[in-house]
Amino acid sequence: MDSFKESQRQIRIALLAVAVILPIGIVGFMLIERFSILDSVWLTVITLATIGYGDIYARTEAGRVFTVFLILFGLGAVAYGLQATATFFLSPAIRDLRRHRHNERVIAALKNHYIVCGSGELVDNTIQIVLGRAKRRIQSQQQRIEAPIENLLQQIFGDSKFLPVRLIRLLLKNTLFTIIHLLNRQSTILDSVVVVTPDSQFAEHLRQNKCLVIEGDPTNNDILIRAGIAHAQAMMVILDNDTEVILTILTARNLSAELEITAAAVDDHLAAQMIRVGANNVLAHYDVAGSFLNNITLRPAVNDFFSSILLNEINDVATIELYLGDSASWVGQRIDDLQLQDRFHAAIIGIRLEDGTYRYAPSGDVCLNEGEIVIAVVPVQSAQTLYEDCHKDDSRRKRIAPWQRMPPHPPLIHKPARIYTLQEAETAVQEMSHHFVICGTNRVARNAINKLDPNRPFVIISDDTAYITELIERGFRVIQGRSTDETILHKAGLDRALAVMVAMEDNPTSVLTILNCRTISKKLLITTTAQTNDMIPKLHRAGADRVITPYQVAAAFILLATTRPAVNDFLQYVLFNRAGGIETTELYMQTDSPWIGQSIQSLHLADHFEAGVIGLRDEKGHYHYAPSIHHIVQPHDVLIVVTPMKFSDLLRERAHGNISTRPLSLRRVQS
Repeated sequence: MDSFKESQRQIRIALLAVAVILPIGIVGFMLIERFSILDSVWLTVITLATIGYGDIYARTEAGRVFTVFLILFGLGAVAYGLQATATFFLSPAIRDLRRHRHNERVIAALKNHYIVCGSGELVDNTIQIVLGRAKRRIQSQQQRIEAPIENLLQQIFGDSKFLPVRLIRLLLKNTLFTIIHLLNRQSTILDSVVVVTPDSQFAEHLRQNKCLVIEGDPTNNDILIRAGIAHAQAMMVILDNDTEVILTILTARNLSAELEITAAAVDDHLAAQMIRVGANNVLAHYDVAGSFLNNITLRPAVNDFFSSILLNEINDVATIELYLGDSASWVGQRIDDLQLQDRFHAAIIGIRLEDGTYRYAPSGDVCLNEGEIVIAVVPVQSAQTLYEDCHKDDSRRKRIAPWQRMPPHPPLIHKPARIYTLQEAETAVQEMSHHFVICGTNRVARNAINKLDPNRPFVIISDDTAYITELIERGFRVIQGRSTDETILHKAGLDRALAVMVAMEDNPTSVLTILNCRTISKKLLITTTAQTNDMIPKLHRAGADRVITPYQVAAAFILLATTRPAVNDFLQYVLFNRAGGIETTELYMQTDSPWIGQSIQSLHLADHFEAGVIGLRDEKGHYHYAPSIHHIVQPHDVLIVVTPMKFSDLLRERAHGNISTRPLSLRRVQS
């Protein structure tokens, strides 16, 4: 900025010098050479511009001397001014100013966009997900453009190895690709995200990644107005201070009553207050990370299934929500009549009913009604076509009216069947197998443990005396000691366990614990948390199967809750919903399963268990969403089934053939 002001000062000096020299030259030629005022102006200008046409020139000695001094002083002033002007317009400050003004114009033109308020690691992880999705969409678009071009050039040129022909082919390919890409460029989520941040360094970091940024305080009305809040579809509030989060929510809600607001709470206890002041949804990132860690440990196949269709879209499959307004062409039609699988390779896994409840795994004879929201899984390249088929009479994108979620339910306190002393716990663990071991008592681990039923086969290792007392009172089986001690791991029955969850405060302890666990059992599923992203590959090398960071998980779910609220609510409804008594479980079809060889339809899951199959993992590890009711269950299939909790144990007993049967291993070694 100092160089910017210095350039301005130099330009002012140069303009002042020229303003003085120009009249002196005009008056001087009029007095010395007796030229007219027009000729004097002409000669002064062409002298200072070094043009010198020769039609008018100084003829007297005094006039020539005057001209020499005019050239010396005048050219110096002009050159000084040109240099200052060039420096001014080429300076980084001017470049930044032009970029800021361009961003402001782009933001002012946005409609139905998303606003992200905040700074720090959680916001950075959110933006990284957005950048990743934008990159994948661009790559997917490029592949779709290149394929027909390659086919056309192949038909024209064949497989000619002649160098001139190959050069012409390459030139045509690049030219056609550029033209088609410019004419058919599709927008990405990055084009519709505006970040409001008070951190100037973070703002510059985002601008370098081609993000739209407004630098300022998100609690300020003017800043949110500049971010286009009046025309925004939704907003994410991710700040380090919960008080600032509440103030931002109040400011945003005052400016827009229709805005969908998702907030991230640092303190779990303030989530309810954020809902009360106007947030539609509140996520506490340690709580979200704890739930996710539970899921990847206890139900890894369920976790992978939902991750593949909801969070990362690595497999070019997306889950979208389709609002059935009064003009939607699907209203009044049966699901089977839509022939979604045949026409779009798509399937409906859920429906949000008009009363706000969800229907999971709907059968083909279900009739779709106005006001419902369809949750459909579809290949990314067919998503827009599917949307247009649903809204044939209305090509304009409809905004789903926001609804306010209820504050998170307090942790359900399970009544333990019995209370174990430390000695009794050691004795009980010796008789256990196919159980789950939890190592660690950090914030993520405690949130995870708070959601567990102590009557289930869990063993917790801890050396925190106060926390051990709390766990014993709640009915958990606890082994006292350090998880880095192999003797303690053996006491926890690790060699007979299905999985171990490792969530430590420091990285070295995590690495050593994982190394010891992997040494004890090669079949064991090991899940863990990483404090930083650079620790992820190190923990994998130590032997962990699944590694998460709290900020990455929270960012993914905040983005999902904001951009696809109905999809997010459906996930929360079916995954592990204590309030509704619903859960999604995984059923392993081992070689002795009585279901092998039967079709999904013949199992009558809806009739007997109020259950529905929304996904399937085959023997090769590939996931299939909403498999056909005619699918024949094969050995080593894993069925992803949504069912009321009251039927889950009975369902597993029927699927496995025995209540005590458990999968041989939850671990799938990635190739």
